[in-house]
Amino acid sequence: MSEESAAERLRFAGLVTAVFVLLTLPRLLLHELWRDEAWQWLVVFESHSFSDLFLGMSRGGGSGYLFPILSFLARQVWPSPRSMQLLHGAVAAAAAFAFARWAPLGRRERALFVFGYFPFYEYAVISRSYAAGALLVWLACAATRSRRPALALGAALGLLCQTTVYHYILGIALACGWLLDRWLRRHETARRTLPWTEVAGGLVLAVAGAVAGLVQLIPAPGTAMLPWRSVWDPATALKVLTTPWAAFFPVPRPELPFWNTNVLGAWPAGQAVAGLLTLALAAALLWRSKVALATFSLGVAGLFAFGYAYFPGVLRHHGQLWLLFAAALWLGGGAGFQDDRRSWRARVFLALLIVHCGVGAFASWMDLRHPFSNGAAAAELIRGNGLDRYPLLGHREPPAATVALFLGRPLYSPSRKIFVTHPDWGPKQRELSPQEVRCAARELAAREARDIVLVMNWELPPWGELDAAGSTRGAIVSTEDYHLYRLRHGRLDETAQAAQCASGIP
Repeated sequence: MSEESAAERLRFAGLVTAVFVLLTLPRLLLHELWRDEAWQWLVVFESHSFSDLFLGMSRGGGSGYLFPILSFLARQVWPSPRSMQLLHGAVAAAAAFAFARWAPLGRRERALFVFGYFPFYEYAVISRSYAAGALLVWLACAATRSRRPALALGAALGLLCQTTVYHYILGIALACGWLLDRWLRRHETARRTLPWTEVAGGLVLAVAGAVAGLVQLIPAPGTAMLPWRSVWDPATALKVLTTPWAAFFPVPRPELPFWNTNVLGAWPAGQAVAGLLTLALAAALLWRSKVALATFSLGVAGLFAFGYAYFPGVLRHHGQLWLLFAAALWLGGGAGFQDDRRSWRARVFLALLIVHCGVGAFASWMDLRHPFSNGAAAAELIRGNGLDRYPLLGHREPPAATVALFLGRPLYSPSRKIFVTHPDWGPKQRELSPQEVRCAARELAAREARDIVLVMNWELPPWGELDAAGSTRGAIVSTEDYHLYRLRHGRLDETAQAAQCASGIP
């Protein structure tokens, strides 16, 4: 196979990116925002300054500020969530271009990777910080293979640390992989020395970004979603072991809802065994490159440690293992895949890429056919039935945020007893039992001295004070199907005994 020239690679990357944009734009604009996207946009929209933005993001469970800052700037041009979506699409397209332009793989492999499930759907259609993280991973990888990498690599790694904790871990693995590569090639004249000013500058950029990332990713006091795990928990360990299989074989159940499911999901032990076998397969694929194998191993250790100690994650988090594998291949110069494209290693990698493309196409088709979230539909139903004239109780806050976004008004949080548009992930923001919801709703109706509307993401029992007011069904995110109820203030007294609420609550 002949080596591609720089011009040929540029033309190919431009073509791939153009197709990517043409296929992504309609999917992006037809995608219904869900709670995480709604939360992020509401924080951006309600912030009047960068200090407001940073304060709001710090209460969001530990998210980096890079993409929200870009969204805040986009909001100054167009105060609509569409601006965030279009920005996200541009970042995803830039990531596709970077991979197609610089990855040390053949054209077929580069194109298939770009149109695989994670780059083409999960990190392109759903507007979060993961696309920015992927772009910076590819830019960091490209910098490692340049003649004078220090400044560009330091800048990419510093910014990478300000996206998500998963990309922070990948950044550490990439830095260590590059240092190992430099050490192994220390006798090569072309790589012997780097200008000390550039090394110092790159180090300052990387360290400053890493410190800023730590500040951003550590949640504000009292807002951590989960406690850290310091004791042995076999169930969590088993769940962590399932992640390699989900990352390399993200094949969902062919049903609705499909998102965050896997064909082996009903058999956790079997999926854990499959995960261990997947790790062995990945190691075998990378075996010919010490740099690739070391980078991947270090990143896996970090991701596994975080997954066990804090949160095993779901598919969008598991996908970082797939990005890590691609980055490790990149640092290893392709790990010899292009030397013999008929080898078993090259064929297995090709098969994996084809599977990912198939899943990406399936997910895209399902997203076009079904609402990802019914938040917008619930808001329209509320308006259409005139229910927006009443105080709205939204339980719980994360799914209620999607409805608040499209209604343009806050909903009452029964756990925090305040009207809010989005959660802050503090301990008071929690799941409530049906009885707790009933008493909180009655208390709000008595306080407001009028009917109220309950916006629920699960069905309530047939309480005497409630009238069903409609529902939405069929969302890809099953917890963002909504059930509406009108609580009649005039029935509070006659149903007080049946409600059995505490003294002082009607």
